[in-house]
Amino acid sequence: MIYQWKVEIAGIQPLIWRRFQTFGDITFDQLHKTLQTVIGWEDYHLYLFGFPDKTIHIPNPEFPQEAAKELDARKEKVRDHITEEGQNLVYLYDFGDNWEHKLLLEKIVPQQERAYPVCLEGEHHCPPEDAGGIHGYIDILEILQNENHPEYEDTLLWIGERFNPKAFNKEIVNRQLRRQENKLNPKQAKQNAKRKKSTKLTVPSLRKQLQNLPQEELVRMVIDCVKASKEAEQFFTIQLVGEEALEDIIEEYRKKVKEEFFPARGEPKLRLSEARKAIREFEKLAQDKRYILDLRLFYVELGVEFTNLYGDIDERFYDSMLSMYDSAARMLSLEDDEELMEEFQQRMRVVVEETAGMGWGFHDTLNEIYADLFAS
Repeated sequence: MIYQWKVEIAGIQPLIWRRFQTFGDITFDQLHKTLQTVIGWEDYHLYLFGFPDKTIHIPNPEFPQEAAKELDARKEKVRDHITEEGQNLVYLYDFGDNWEHKLLLEKIVPQQERAYPVCLEGEHHCPPEDAGGIHGYIDILEILQNENHPEYEDTLLWIGERFNPKAFNKEIVNRQLRRQENKLNPKQAKQNAKRKKSTKLTVPSLRKQLQNLPQEELVRMVIDCVKASKEAEQFFTIQLVGEEALEDIIEEYRKKVKEEFFPARGEPKLRLSEARKAIREFEKLAQDKRYILDLRLFYVELGVEFTNLYGDIDERFYDSMLSMYDSAARMLSLEDDEELMEEFQQRMRVVVEETAGMGWGFHDTLNEIYADLFAS
């Protein structure tokens, strides 16, 4: 049977809400992922489903569960806990910003000849991630309505000029759901596995097909690719414009990396994996050793600055800084480029100097890497 839901974000006017349908036999983790797509979140944070007598979430293995009260969202099926029309529960996302959602099972209906899950309707754009909760989002909306506000430019730069709090596009949501159908719909995954043939496009086959296309078709495909992907847009911009474009694009990625250490709003998240992911994305786009070295060292410099400001962190943090510093050193050594060595030697030495006294053997290991690289 098909479950029809209505979800709304509590505490915000005008109301941000969605109506959608799923199978009843999905897990709560699949329901969570469906909600993330339907509402417009980006699945950066923890979540839970709250019932009067229990909580369903992803348990932390470091803390024991209270068996009768805490259940694993990856194992529990929705149909085993929500059985009647009109039943409601709380869906809480991001324990920092504390986004509370009211989730209602409106009705149970027969399955139709359509793909599931599916979004039926909704209103208004989802708040941006890490907006600071309800009050932070309200502040953002007030700032964006006043171009003379002292924080207007910074807020617009952070949130993006295309952000429209009134916008909602059901078709876009459903396309995103279709791309995830194997993860969100176990029945669909089984059907696809039976009939699916290999559709992976290898580089040789791609080259062969592109060589047989007329120029007009190639141009159209490139334009469509640029429209469909921010990364593709940046890649072609770099290829066609050159270093001037690289200067602008590396600034975007610097901001992404810095946001994890020193965010423009809210408390530091220190999601090192997100910062490193941004660096990897840039490296694929840029393919320029000088700019890649610059961004890798920038990451380490932010980590050193953060430690000097807040005190020693933990071993995982310093291992990440060391591996990035070492990767920059190895890149320099393999390039055998005296100009690059001279350009980055000062920055690498300053990192070593500014870590004196830091724990976990951080300073000593940095010093060894530096000494090995610049030994006369």
